[in-house]
Amino acid sequence: MGQQMSNPCCGREKFDKDGPSMPLRRITALQDARVHFINDAPMICVLRERLWEVMAQHYVVKDVNGISLFQVEGLNTPTKRLLLPGGICHAVIERGLDEDEWHIYVGEERRVTVLRKVVANNVVFLVHVLVDPFPVRGSASNLPLPTLSVRGDFHGPDFWLFDCSDLHGRKVAHCSNQIPENQAIQLSKGMYAIDVAPGLDVALVASP
Repeated sequence: MGQQMSNPCCGREKFDKDGPSMPLRRITALQDARVHFINDAPMICVLRERLWEVMAQHYVVKDVNGISLFQVEGLNTPTKRLLLPGGICHAVIERGLDEDEWHIYVGEERRVTVLRKVVANNVVFLVHVLVDPFPVRGSASNLPLPTLSVRGDFHGPDFWLFDCSDLHGRKVAHCSNQIPENQAIQLSKGMYAIDVAPGLDVALVASP
């Protein structure tokens, strides 16, 4: 859509084709003592592959070498599950009481809340990453300021994730049906790529 918007989370920023940059601070949300979702390489390209093109119920997230990182199941339902290789459930994504609200849990800990907002006729998703000690399922808590905002064309797709702590609107991830020029891989129908900067939780970006 390439629309103009203002401030890093909701403001006037023109989308362009510059690659994502490392966030001002490492953004972790879904990892624990067993699982590490932060990539320290300069850039990682993650593929989301729908197993069925029509009414897909789950998809596999792979790296550019075709190695499966995790699977998300339960699309088009109020609850989705993030499964590690081997089928172990690591996180659950649940719709909140409000249809424009989602929560991501690791075990009983609420790690992330995502809110859908409409700003100047544009849809914006605000990603609030919670901090330890994490609220548990069913408990009330105040949300911190948003960590990331997600803006762009969600149907193309062609959207960006912005680091809300950077007043200049630092882009930290990009989702599209195009592979960056430096990657020797082709996308087939029903697949798209997420370009993720180092220092950003890959599972957080690719699972909701």
